[in-house]
Amino acid sequence: MKSKECCGVFGATSNALSNFSIAELIFHGLLALQHRGQESAGISVVSRDGIRTHKELGLVTEVFDQRKLKLLDGIRGLGHVRYSTYGANRLENSQPMEFDGKPRFSICFNGTIANYEQLRRRLESEGYHFSTTSDLEVMGYLISRYLRRGKDLIDAIESTMRKLIGSYSAILLTEDGLLIAFRDPYGVRPLCMGVRGNSNYIFSSESSALDVVEARFMRDIPPGTAILVDDEPVEMDCVKCDKHAHCMFEWVYFSRPDSTIEGISVYNVRYRLGEKLAELCSADADIVVPVPETSRIAALGFTRKSGIPLAEGFGVNRYVWRTFIMPEERGEYVAVKFNPIKEVLRGKRVVVIDDSIVRGTTSRTLISIIRKAGANKIHLAVTCPPIISPCYMGVDFPTYDELIAYDKCLEDIRRSIGADSLTYMTVDGLMESIGMDESELCLACLTGIYPIRVDPKLLSGRWVKK
Repeated sequence: MKSKECCGVFGATSNALSNFSIAELIFHGLLALQHRGQESAGISVVSRDGIRTHKELGLVTEVFDQRKLKLLDGIRGLGHVRYSTYGANRLENSQPMEFDGKPRFSICFNGTIANYEQLRRRLESEGYHFSTTSDLEVMGYLISRYLRRGKDLIDAIESTMRKLIGSYSAILLTEDGLLIAFRDPYGVRPLCMGVRGNSNYIFSSESSALDVVEARFMRDIPPGTAILVDDEPVEMDCVKCDKHAHCMFEWVYFSRPDSTIEGISVYNVRYRLGEKLAELCSADADIVVPVPETSRIAALGFTRKSGIPLAEGFGVNRYVWRTFIMPEERGEYVAVKFNPIKEVLRGKRVVVIDDSIVRGTTSRTLISIIRKAGANKIHLAVTCPPIISPCYMGVDFPTYDELIAYDKCLEDIRRSIGADSLTYMTVDGLMESIGMDESELCLACLTGIYPIRVDPKLLSGRWVKK
């Protein structure tokens, strides 16, 4: 199985001169972020009647149609596509969520609050009633609590950020029309800002969604910063940190190849990873076959460097969810999603390019499929180094015993997944391909060195060594 993180957030403003539907704009932005979460989708807008929210389980096109979008007429809004890392896939856990405060607000986020359970118990002791198992509810209640204590909105957000341990890129919408985006001090999850026309401001998890709605990229939102949009954006430092910890998986897997994360092209990173893999992999082969979709660009780099021709070895059922973010029972979906092209694979020595191995379920199934299709040799080359430690910053492999590389050597992993050879990217090669080092990247799952120190007692048993 592959790992999973994802959620996508998107927010937009309009003005009296705007001639477009804010809900339709957010709808198109969420479609561009659909790869980040496929369990539920939701939109909140603010109009003269206050905040209106619609959300359901399902894909963006299943949740919204023209009739529902017209009911969400407003001047500003935000939207969310969800993959759950904390809280089950139920409607009450879907986002955005509304909270009472002064003012009332709607909020959505991408990330994981590692000290969620500790904060929840504290809030419950103060009389707060939780109706979900989502960590967003803790964030919303904390902001609401500070607002009720007389803090202004930015101070309430800053005070909340100082309580939270984990990763978050969040967008908040108030009933009086303020739109605020804020990001954790380490910048683990991406969040950027653009402008459509001269005065319609957009926030998005990825820059590719700005392109889709014809917005011009302005900047990545700095870690620890909040940007408030009323008429014009105002940037405020909230909680600054000397060290950043951008998640390397954004370049390896999560983000679209047409996105730019922290000023670095996802496409270029994946291409360079493929080139470096070719230097590391010495296998004799007839063809290079990528595992669709995210490995295709790395396969191009591998082919250019190695001279081994590229071939498409799989037919893909595009109506099956991404295996990386399947909510449960992912392995059985692999055979449904990927059908081998026997005419390409039969009798060939094949280098298979994949982005990562987490539990080994997907790799084992794919190699079995290729072998049954008649391949003579199967050499697996992976653009991500071995994953040896769990993540509490939003990627959902929270225990050591889920990770095939935690307690196995390279040869043990190779035998377990059934490959004739196995080549991993190195940590140094990954950093060089991205163009950042350990002072800017979160590499905890690869090194066991965590950028944020968390008292194990706060993790409530989710991240436990076997």
